[in-house]
Amino acid sequence: MATPHSQRNVARIKVSVSPMERWNLASLIEDAECALSTPAQGPVKRADEQEFALRNGQNLMFVEDAARLLLSAFSLKHTAGSIEVRHLESLHPHDAVAFVAWGAAS
Repeated sequence: MATPHSQRNVARIKVSVSPMERWNLASLIEDAECALSTPAQGPVKRADEQEFALRNGQNLMFVEDAARLLLSAFSLKHTAGSIEVRHLESLHPHDAVAFVAWGAAS
């Protein structure tokens, strides 16, 4: 199930949060995981890398698709923000990048 392009991906999500509202980082991470149907992962040991590659191989998407899914999830809850999704290429001399912003951030 793993493909040569099952590499590292990074999503940078910035959202406006009212100083009067309560919020927590765990719920923002959960929203991103639900939108992408993929759990976030930190650094892993080499032995665990194959499991993540298998999971990613079962949920392939372009960076543009990931950015759209995240936009759909976060723009409903936040009045402004931006999302950058980056596929860190190891097979090509460039990364694939998608960026979207909404509200006052755009």
